[in-house]
Amino acid sequence: MLSKLREILQTQYIGSILVALLVWQAAIEIVTTVVRSGFWYFDQRHGRSVLVPSGTPYPWDNFVFSAVTVALYLLTAYALALWLYPTSAPGAVAETSEEPLERPEEP
Repeated sequence: MLSKLREILQTQYIGSILVALLVWQAAIEIVTTVVRSGFWYFDQRHGRSVLVPSGTPYPWDNFVFSAVTVALYLLTAYALALWLYPTSAPGAVAETSEEPLERPEEP
């Protein structure tokens, strides 16, 4: 069953599209986190008042949740890519002829 699914994902290019989609979602989550942090920073900087000296603390729970989400997206994309498109083993080198190629003599 898994081999049939793997074959379908490889031959129809659905697997490569899925890997690209997962990486794209991770990139979107990174940009969203950076923009959210930037908005928080500028809100804290420009929202200061003499009457209210302390601002809201940084929302670390959102940052950690975003970091875990990005890590899961990237790990899933990597695992799927390794499963669909395995690389050859390091010891499996293509056999070459033992004789070196002869260079033609230059005149």
